[in-house]
Amino acid sequence: MTLTSKETTRTPSTDAPSRFAATRRWLVRPLHHRAVHEFRVAGVGADSARLRSLLAPDVAVVVDGGGTVEPMIKVIRGVDEALMVLVHGLATQPDVVVEESAVNAQAGLMLRRHGEAIAAMTIDFSAHLISVVWIRLYPERLRRWNHV
Repeated sequence: MTLTSKETTRTPSTDAPSRFAATRRWLVRPLHHRAVHEFRVAGVGADSARLRSLLAPDVAVVVDGGGTVEPMIKVIRGVDEALMVLVHGLATQPDVVVEESAVNAQAGLMLRRHGEAIAAMTIDFSAHLISVVWIRLYPERLRRWNHV
């Protein structure tokens, strides 16, 4: 045997980007949860000024009303229009509870009426501002969130 036969060739690690991404997710996750919490508190309290400060100028609110035959998707763009929808949807109603919950494996909000899920919300960020709020209203698609 020669010395070279025992040597192992090293190739650049292909998992370096995945380690970086995992570390980044681990660091960003608490910030995402905190921002979703601030969003919920401002929305439930109907604090328009606080909500405005959390939204990006080009924010989009995507509302999926569901439907099995024809999808009913509405996109609302801009801070002023988004505020109207969000304050109306999140403001405290006597029989609706807005709770922080994992939605699609990320921090989000669930709206429940009498224990049944009526809407699921996910929130996407651009830098430190909310860029997209996804709202799914279709109760049939939310039925699995009604039972543990």
